[in-house]
Amino acid sequence: MEATPHTSGEPIILSHIMPTPIRLIFGGVGLALTILQLVELGPALWPPSFLTLFFGIIVLGGLSVTLALVAGSALGPDQTWEIGPGKLTITYQLFNQTSVKTYDLHDFETCEVTSAQYDSDVEAYQLVCSLPLGRTVQTGLESTPFLMAILAFLQNPIANSNRPHHAEIRLRSPAFTKREEAERALTRLMAP
Repeated sequence: MEATPHTSGEPIILSHIMPTPIRLIFGGVGLALTILQLVELGPALWPPSFLTLFFGIIVLGGLSVTLALVAGSALGPDQTWEIGPGKLTITYQLFNQTSVKTYDLHDFETCEVTSAQYDSDVEAYQLVCSLPLGRTVQTGLESTPFLMAILAFLQNPIANSNRPHHAEIRLRSPAFTKREEAERALTRLMAP
């Protein structure tokens, strides 16, 4: 995602927004696939037999995908980041709920640019700001910490099971397509 062009006095604004019709389509497709899977494969689970374990693994794997699709469409808030000198304002919006959080530079323990490669063909970058120990990300939307935990686990379940969970203490920006833009945003945030 590209940051909006700006002059030296204007903040850098970037956002990750999923339109409501797309949310409803993904949620509906996820729910329909969940029901279809349970109707088609559910009878293979009962009465218990030698193949119950085999079909149980298939059902659990499918449910993890379809329910994540439903949860992501229903619980993932839109984010708009406004990055100014020494100040970060994040607006979270989910359906008709809006929450605005403002952070000063001293609110962060570290800020860095990291690779956010979700696909093997596309390289993307994020601005990641860690909050000090004891502080957690508060969006003002009650469902978001639950979703963040689900998404962190789905991104890398093995790594997350072997180390402390950090999803709630890190703010991750929407993705930049160019490293230079992410570095410029970091420089802008670190400016006094």
